[in-house]
Amino acid sequence: MILTKMVSYLLGFVVGLLAIAPPIGYSIPVIVNSYHWLYLLIVSGFLGMCLLFTKIPIPLKILSVFVFISCFISQAPYASFNAYICMIVAIYCYLAFLKCDYQPILNMVAAAFWIEFILTCMQLLGRDTLMCFGSTDKVFLGTIMQYMRFSSLLAIMTPLLILKNKWYIIPILLFCVISKSSSFGLAVIMGVGTYAFMRFKRYRKLGVVGLLICLMGYIVWDWPSISVAFTCGRIPVWGDIIITWFFDTSKCAVPISKNFTSCPIDWKSIFIGRGLDTFLPLFPIFKHDFNPFPQAHNCWLQIAWETGAIGAILVSGYYLNLMRRLKDNPILVAGLVCMGVNMFFAFPTRMTQTMLMMICWVAYCEQTARRMPIQRET
Repeated sequence: MILTKMVSYLLGFVVGLLAIAPPIGYSIPVIVNSYHWLYLLIVSGFLGMCLLFTKIPIPLKILSVFVFISCFISQAPYASFNAYICMIVAIYCYLAFLKCDYQPILNMVAAAFWIEFILTCMQLLGRDTLMCFGSTDKVFLGTIMQYMRFSSLLAIMTPLLILKNKWYIIPILLFCVISKSSSFGLAVIMGVGTYAFMRFKRYRKLGVVGLLICLMGYIVWDWPSISVAFTCGRIPVWGDIIITWFFDTSKCAVPISKNFTSCPIDWKSIFIGRGLDTFLPLFPIFKHDFNPFPQAHNCWLQIAWETGAIGAILVSGYYLNLMRRLKDNPILVAGLVCMGVNMFFAFPTRMTQTMLMMICWVAYCEQTARRMPIQRET
């Protein structure tokens, strides 16, 4: 019991500290072709195989083995092997979260939220003499200092905050209006809509109408951001990501959006992807653009691009099955929807501030699902 409390406080402290981390440039030095790196990688592979004998869901066990094997045939093996080390650490954090007491963790997340709230208020009032170093030329939000990433942080925080206290929905909705980030606003609207749809079954038709009205109202409110996404932002990039996932466009004529049919189909990429964590170095080559989005701005597509259909099915299949198992717990399903929608428009799985928080929430949902009584059909 004492050990559980200690681990809970430690993990909660780490989650909170990462949530408020500003975008300070840093790197984790890894010297490839050295015995230290080689041993670290083999140990990670060993720990990945040990996961087969733990009580984590079967899709995650398969994923740990599949990704390790796919690293050997990745188009950027060193990048994939390095990312695999981080992936194993993440899965073991998930395993630790399954055993945690979540009250200390929720308190830490709430503390991180309130420091973000105070900083944002100071920034909007023109009194930010900390994050902007006294400059009044540009308004940043929170500690991340970039609208979309800050909004993604709040979208991932939202389920944990609501779990702690439902009244947190008020400052969250306020932030939705202030940030004018479609990835945040749509995530919260869909999360609230899912909760209402599951909680108030007698008024589902009215709820659907209300959800559509909210979506239309938000689209009108945030139309400049959404119009950019459809013209030169996310939507065109997503098309290029799908094309470069299915076809070998590295030697094709540009623009690839019009000439991809002349490129050979890349079956290897379709099924096992280009390699874990290869999007940043390889996507520019396949797109013939050395200044593209550094991230896919769609976690689901980036997972598919890097790990193929097999990896995408394992990850999304587990996520959807977890939602099915929690069908009698609206607030948890709504939280998963909120995160899933934000993942569709942003890249929280690639942000230091949000990744561990997402693992924490999914582990809590898994923990709850295991405790729920099994309903047998009669």
